[in-house]
Amino acid sequence: MKKKVLWAVITTILSVLTIYTLFYNSGLSLTELWQDIKEASPLWLVPAALCMLGFIFFEGRSLVLILRTLGYPAKKRRGFLYASADIYFSSITPSATGGQPASAYFMHKDGVTAVEVTVSLILNLTMYTLAIITLGLISLIFFPRIFIDFPLPCKIMILIGILAMGLLTAFFIILLKKQSILLKFGNLIIKIIHKLHFKNTAERFKLKLDTMIENYNECVITLAGKKRLLVKTYLLNLMQRTAQILVTVFCYYAMHGNLANGLKIFVIQTYIVMGSNFIPVPGAVGISEFLMYLGYSMLLSEEGAYTLAILSRGISFYTCSIISIFTVILGYIMIRLRSNKRKKEGIK
Repeated sequence: MKKKVLWAVITTILSVLTIYTLFYNSGLSLTELWQDIKEASPLWLVPAALCMLGFIFFEGRSLVLILRTLGYPAKKRRGFLYASADIYFSSITPSATGGQPASAYFMHKDGVTAVEVTVSLILNLTMYTLAIITLGLISLIFFPRIFIDFPLPCKIMILIGILAMGLLTAFFIILLKKQSILLKFGNLIIKIIHKLHFKNTAERFKLKLDTMIENYNECVITLAGKKRLLVKTYLLNLMQRTAQILVTVFCYYAMHGNLANGLKIFVIQTYIVMGSNFIPVPGAVGISEFLMYLGYSMLLSEEGAYTLAILSRGISFYTCSIISIFTVILGYIMIRLRSNKRKKEGIK
């Protein structure tokens, strides 16, 4: 918990410094920025906000779909909570998987077993990563000129991002197919416990490990036989990533940008996602804004690039994080109320 708080503080500091730097370099004042935002078209800001919500919704829908296939009757609104927990805590930790434990916490409280939680999150994360790679490769194949126009440091970051995402996907697939890796890791922990002279604890853990690996294997086999599920979860994750990128496109239109440039903005933002996604910084704060400015400068003036970076990032990241944390807090309160109610009923 202390680490989460620490990273939340670090993320806040980085966010403040990033916004300050953007203002300082752009020469914009708060008054000028506010004026630009006021002049933005609500007609396009509304779909931008809806796409931001879609980013949360589609992940939640994917998780619910996986859990239902495993036999757990998950509700759609709980999926929104699971996704919010994942998104918020991923935004304040230096790892893209930093939100998984928080999402797992709420699943576990809803009665989902540890094995089902693990398999669900790994499968969803695999599809999430595949979705990013798909958009990145499509952009490279059909819009190489935009990639070439990026400065050299950005090109290097984008290529490393694609490579890192590819390796991550391979790792997740291996985890799903090779349970022996988890078994070896578990046995290593058991050996360490033995050396610490906690033999009874080691024996209990050994029995649990064998059962967990067996259940894990059953879950993987169940999901592997559901090709339609795999396609649906992949498409939902593809829609999730697309929705997030479209926030920038709609913000560009809201700033009265040329409609014909919408696809170019989409591709630029896709490259930005690829280049910033692997950086071990909470929410890629600072890195994303840096890439945004350089990318948007291909089509916009310096002032326009800074304004679009602040506006789109404000909706797709900061507003999304705020909605996510409020959802998490509400979900936690509901769990506490439900727990207290059960205790009172037990006393009666």
